[in-house]
Amino acid sequence: MKVKLMMWCISVLMFRPGGVAAQEVKDFDAGNFKVEVSHMMPISFPSRSLSYGYEVVLRHDTAVVSLPYMGRVYQPVINDDGLHFTLPAREVSVKAVGKSCTRVEFSVRKMPVLYKFIVKAYDNGRADVMLIPSNAQSISYSGMWEEKSVAEL
Repeated sequence: MKVKLMMWCISVLMFRPGGVAAQEVKDFDAGNFKVEVSHMMPISFPSRSLSYGYEVVLRHDTAVVSLPYMGRVYQPVINDDGLHFTLPAREVSVKAVGKSCTRVEFSVRKMPVLYKFIVKAYDNGRADVMLIPSNAQSISYSGMWEEKSVAEL
């Protein structure tokens, strides 16, 4: 009897308006956002939690990227400073995926490598980032997105 009463109390708290399970729904501006990355999921290595400071930012036509990378590199680039750059974003496309997800795709060319980004932003604030470099294995990241004014980014 006590178990049934406890389960009923939990379900009432979780599904009432403003309850524990109620989440704030955000509107996603696909041309002006920042994803703070907290996890990386390489293909050939175990996933890892990341420290503070890694991010992907899209400011209308400019991508600001600061990410770690683990994976196989097929064509190394000499004197490369990794995935830390601010470059023009090209081929930006936005698509709604279901009721709670927006998918943004864009590419960045850092000679000689082309980086394709696929960002899935969910209404609850979560974001998934897929990075597909032209010279290496793809890698996924996850974190939280936030909308910022251009001045704040």
